Amino acid sequence: MTGIGASAGGLEAFRQFIETIPYDSEMAYVIVQHLHPLHDTMLTELLSRVTKGFCCIC
Repeated sequence: MTGIGASAGGLEAFRQFIETIPYDSEMAYVIVQHLHPLHDTMLTELLSRVTKGFCCIC
């Protein structure tokens, strides 16, 4: 398992990282984004566009 975190401005870095992950990597990735508590996240929707694997909110 690999954990990655960034502020709200880190979306582009997340996207670039995810694009390099091979479909058969057999790794789990936990991506944590710091957001204002009153803002909803669209991280799953945005990252699922570039991932070759499964993307969900946990």
